[in-house]
Amino acid sequence: MEKEQVQTLLDYAQACSSWDYLMLRILWRTGMRISELLSIRPQDLEAHNQVVNITKAKGNKQPRVMLDTETFAMLSTYISNTNIPVSRPVFAFSSVWAWKLVKKYARMAGLSDTIHPHTLRHSYAVRMVRSGTDMRSVQLLLGHSNLNTTQVYLQFKDEDLRATYNAVEF
Repeated sequence: MEKEQVQTLLDYAQACSSWDYLMLRILWRTGMRISELLSIRPQDLEAHNQVVNITKAKGNKQPRVMLDTETFAMLSTYISNTNIPVSRPVFAFSSVWAWKLVKKYARMAGLSDTIHPHTLRHSYAVRMVRSGTDMRSVQLLLGHSNLNTTQVYLQFKDEDLRATYNAVEF
């Protein structure tokens, strides 16, 4: 999805539910997998550097995911307001429920029916590269062991390639 499409999806979620919006915003702003989002507990947050320690990641990894200041504050406020015990998941729902949530807002936004939570992860990776982030950093941010895995995420349009080509001085 393009940045504008993601924003439209987020706008619909925000208009309906601050909780839904927060979940989708975290997926978009971090590129984390839905299983990682659903495993976040209050004790996994590091307020001093706005990091979430993912303890149940794919491949038994334990990546540290950075959040922007506003999203971290929203997550912290949500946790405080709901009195979630430190060892309980913040988003205690199934991945099937999360799929339905993403599909619901994609339909509302008039987006493709093929959009699912992992689409936000792919969109995050493409957005990072388009913003000038090097491939190795994207690999680390996504928690991939192999750069080839990261490259699979990056499907560019002809306009992306044209802009890259045109930026080179011959």
